[in-house]
Amino acid sequence: MEHDSNQAMAPMIKNLEIWGLRLAGMLMVLTIIAALILRLYKIDSIPYGYHVDEMCSSVTIQCLATEGVDAHSHPYPIFGQTNYGTPKPATYMYPGVLWGKLFGFAVPSLRSFSVWANFLGVLGLFFLGRLLLGTTFGLWAAFLGAISPWVWVMSRVAFESLFAPTFFIWGLYFFFRRQTYTHWVIAAFLFAVSMYFYPPMRLQVPLMLMTLWLYSLKKYKTSYSLWAVFIICLILPLIPLVLKTLSGEIQQRFNDIAIWSPGYLKAIGKTNSLKDLLGIFLTNYKLHLTPNFLLFKGDPSLIHSTGHFGILSWLDMAALVMCVGWALLFWTKPLKRHNPWFEHMGFLLFLIVNIFLGIVPSAVTNSEIPNTLRVVGSWPFMCLLSAYFLYRLQRLCWPLGLVAITLGLLFLTSFTKVYFGVYQQESKGMFDYWSKDQADSAKTEEDWTKFMVWHYDRDYHFRYFLMQERADTCSSSLLKWQKQRKILDTLHYYPH
Repeated sequence: MEHDSNQAMAPMIKNLEIWGLRLAGMLMVLTIIAALILRLYKIDSIPYGYHVDEMCSSVTIQCLATEGVDAHSHPYPIFGQTNYGTPKPATYMYPGVLWGKLFGFAVPSLRSFSVWANFLGVLGLFFLGRLLLGTTFGLWAAFLGAISPWVWVMSRVAFESLFAPTFFIWGLYFFFRRQTYTHWVIAAFLFAVSMYFYPPMRLQVPLMLMTLWLYSLKKYKTSYSLWAVFIICLILPLIPLVLKTLSGEIQQRFNDIAIWSPGYLKAIGKTNSLKDLLGIFLTNYKLHLTPNFLLFKGDPSLIHSTGHFGILSWLDMAALVMCVGWALLFWTKPLKRHNPWFEHMGFLLFLIVNIFLGIVPSAVTNSEIPNTLRVVGSWPFMCLLSAYFLYRLQRLCWPLGLVAITLGLLFLTSFTKVYFGVYQQESKGMFDYWSKDQADSAKTEEDWTKFMVWHYDRDYHFRYFLMQERADTCSSSLLKWQKQRKILDTLHYYPH
């Protein structure tokens, strides 16, 4: 009788499991959609004010759209010169022109551009995960990417940098999708594009490709001719980038913040000896592995982080605990066959190695360390690693999958409560809110004259608001700024 009872219960248990897995999938999809909507919510007022890089992007893209020049009158550039920081790459400027013509060139519009680029990266995580281990794994990867504090704050800022991991993810997708010339040519192109978007990727992509080659040696029997075509198609689009780098045209920012910068070494009493440079590198590297950065506070800069959460979500933390726990149980014979490390060791090592390699570009810089943005190349691999262990947990016991999703929803609720609450006030000083307030309160010609005098030495503050609020053109705003600065310099009048 007991045997018959068990047989009768089996279909019910199976149906319950099916419905539980469907519920889990539905909750993850709804959360991903909700995360997109929340990323767009109040994007004009949080962060409050506009960062100088955002105003620079707006001026550069509007100049290119209306007059075919960058902000400093260079016609149809590969890199738009900014006279400070990193030049704007063509891969951001020209798509930005199309976006601006459709939705406007103001900072909030370009912030939305960043949100959609990041969302395409989250979708890329789904398709990449589905390709590697199935739909459920893909959903976990996208779910973790959508709620990740690592990129949340930056995805709502009009920076080009966060476009890099999106193209990087899709490059991996086409690489793994099929070992054909067509797919690998597309992958090579996407990897090259990611290197244009953000300088740290110019170091990380070659490092990642070495691990990709080692990983694929065992997994795929790829011909040398296919690899040769892949490398050629990677190098060809990078020729302008290499030439601009060798000429020094786009290297000023990196030269200033590299750990071997003469001024920096002199300031800290070090030399450019291998011993000193290695010591600085290791110190910087370890700062990215501290509990404060990973779990509690995140990046010290409120441009990149809320200051209330680490770069890892609560689900990432839980997944790391499982990762270590299963590794410690690897040699336990009764569990070995079902141990994730036994089944997918090559894949897991590939992910972990690339998480650590992604820290290298940030560790060779001397400014704002630890830095969430400069290690963003590790983010896709962290999402995949966390997703793997949560996916395995769900396979082991499907109700635990629902518990994990609930934990993710609780985290998203807590994080967004802080972001849409105290973060707006706490981050104001990082986004030049005073310029926006001055421009918003300017009503008369006298008010605008005072505004222009105050910002006479701030190119993009001056020009952005004239172009957005006063309908000045690219060339007329530049001429006004140059004229104003020349007059005040002649008079030796410095308002601040």
